[in-house]
Amino acid sequence: TKRTPAKPFVKWAGGKGQLLPTIKKYSPPLLGTAIRKYCEPMVGAGAVLFDILNTYEMDEVYICDTNAELINSYRVIKDNVDELIELLMSYENEHLKRDDDSRKEYYYYQRDLFNAEIIKASNKYVADDRNSILRAALFIYINKTCFNGLYRVNKKGLYNVPMGSYKNPKICDIDNLKRVSELLQNVTILCGDYTCVEQYVDESTFVYF
Repeated sequence: TKRTPAKPFVKWAGGKGQLLPTIKKYSPPLLGTAIRKYCEPMVGAGAVLFDILNTYEMDEVYICDTNAELINSYRVIKDNVDELIELLMSYENEHLKRDDDSRKEYYYYQRDLFNAEIIKASNKYVADDRNSILRAALFIYINKTCFNGLYRVNKKGLYNVPMGSYKNPKICDIDNLKRVSELLQNVTILCGDYTCVEQYVDESTFVYF
């Protein structure tokens, strides 16, 4: 049975999902055969990444982004997807059972918690696996319920996007998260600007900017 392809697990400004047919025209003809190394230095939601992972068998894959919370979510999906799903399901159930006013109260409570966990993560003596999983779950919950899926922070690095208006947001897509986790097992996930992947790129690497 053909499996449903993995897709981006978050909404993201500038996502390339709708442009994939055009982008794919520029893929090297030997991708997946002689070219089996892929690198994406500014991965975002990963529309191109997942299209390649769904389509080709790659020996080495490297992704990078400057957004630490996005990269944390990739790593948690790769390594702790079951714990992440458990938390996200509790957020989805709690969010959907509330009326509009109560949803807003719940959203801002979770946003404050997310910012508190970001502060904890900045202290290496406090951050741990539980902190990482919780941050990833809050990151995805907020992404699915905030205004237009935006990620914006203030001068202190704290998230400040208001709640969006969605009747029945799909906060926890279990099947997609598990499929994404499977595909990420062979992926090296880095956090930093585009130069952090330079050491991995050679003449046989397909790089998407």
